[in-house]
Amino acid sequence: MQLGSFASRANADKLVRQLKAQGFSVYVVSGGSGPSLRYRVRIGPMADRGAATQAVAKLKSAGQVASLVAPAP
Repeated sequence: MQLGSFASRANADKLVRQLKAQGFSVYVVSGGSGPSLRYRVRIGPMADRGAATQAVAKLKSAGQVASLVAPAP
């Protein structure tokens, strides 16, 4: 589940700190290079789509926006 994509690692780390303080298990994945480098803040993996849907509802109630992302193969 992805919660944000940032050009700045500092911005990604700020969101990570906020989410960890709310009890979420969070990690950052970087991708791209040069000007297209992005730091993606994610939680998961989830056991199934139902668990992911519940996590989205919990995040929404905590004031966060999340989108489901298929796991990388």
